[in-house]
Amino acid sequence: MASFMRCVALTTLATLAGMGHAIAAGFMVRENSATTVGTAYAGAGSRAEAAETAFANPAGLTRLSGAEVESGATVILPSMEFRGGANVFGAPIPGGNGGSFARSAVVPNLYWAFGITNRLKGGIAVTAPFGNGTEYDSTWTGRYLGIKTSAFSADINPNFAFRLNDALSVGGGVSAQYLKVDVSSAIAQFIIFGPGAPDAYYRFNADDWAFGFNVGVLWEIEGATRIGITYRSGIDHHSKGTLDFTDANPLLGVVNGPASAKVRLPGTTGVSITRELSPNLSLSADVQFTQWGVFRDVIIESQNPPFVHEENYRDSWLIAFGGVYRLDQSWSLMAGIAWDQTPVAERFRAVTLPDTDRYLAGVGAGYRLTDAITLEAAYQHSFALTHPSMNSSANNTDPFSHAVVLHGTYRVDVNIVAFSARYRY
Repeated sequence: MASFMRCVALTTLATLAGMGHAIAAGFMVRENSATTVGTAYAGAGSRAEAAETAFANPAGLTRLSGAEVESGATVILPSMEFRGGANVFGAPIPGGNGGSFARSAVVPNLYWAFGITNRLKGGIAVTAPFGNGTEYDSTWTGRYLGIKTSAFSADINPNFAFRLNDALSVGGGVSAQYLKVDVSSAIAQFIIFGPGAPDAYYRFNADDWAFGFNVGVLWEIEGATRIGITYRSGIDHHSKGTLDFTDANPLLGVVNGPASAKVRLPGTTGVSITRELSPNLSLSADVQFTQWGVFRDVIIESQNPPFVHEENYRDSWLIAFGGVYRLDQSWSLMAGIAWDQTPVAERFRAVTLPDTDRYLAGVGAGYRLTDAITLEAAYQHSFALTHPSMNSSANNTDPFSHAVVLHGTYRVDVNIVAFSARYRY
């Protein structure tokens, strides 16, 4: 137990250090294991074959025999380019296109599943369910709309599951979730004080802990079909930190000091089904609904007038299909496809997250090294359906003067590689 808790602490610290750009629509991170990446999230709530079910559907813990530790990492490799420019009162603003502003990231995960009685099981999941990382060149043409946006999280989620009868299991747990945000932008002082006035910069840096819960049900029909229903609550963060200005003209009237912002993160409801067509082949489907509509705005409160970032996200859906095929006693293959709807409305798209709807395709393989150890690896690619545009967004002007206007489109491309290792004892 002591060694496992040390692993939890180390993984949590690694999660806090490593978060970057999210891959799920919005800034939710669903890449919690090699299996979820390889199957494009199909069967996440009903497969219940490994310790990762402690996060995906805690009711699935009742299907695991003995105890199991699972650990892994997902490498997110985004590539994003902006093509366009900004102007003020019709005159172009000098600067580049922002460079390679989407940051790569390594997102770790850790799970532990254990038995308590024949009917009662327990588990712990340590994940990073939300994250975003963009950092443009400080001299890019849209610097007055945003330069750096970093948001990362760590979620520690203990769960328990109870088998009511041979067909039905229920489970649930609580989440202690850490969220850190770091946002910076330039201020166009030349608009206020005339040509030649240098840019000023602001940075908001804050963090906090908040709490939520999750519940799940798993219904097993004649041993061949499993249906999972899950709900993970939204969590309201009230992050506190500092708001600092650099190179600001004293006449601008801004003040460095304490600041805070409320961030409402969405709840998620999922329905999942897995069907064992044969001892070697299982097919799965998932539908997930995310209540992104709660994420309306982020208001930075301080001694200065409020900084309002309008988001106006909308609720979104994920639909996924996939399967796992066991070649023999050692090898298994997995694949999946999904449609992931963005919560970002075109009317409110921002440079902090130029998101769009996407198709996902994943493949992977697992190798049973011994009776106790299984290794898995997976790859997934995200196909953006459109080139996200800033041209018609209400967020294409700077929040201070509203005189700087950004026009242009983004090219979005994301690759993901995931690795997992399981040890049963």
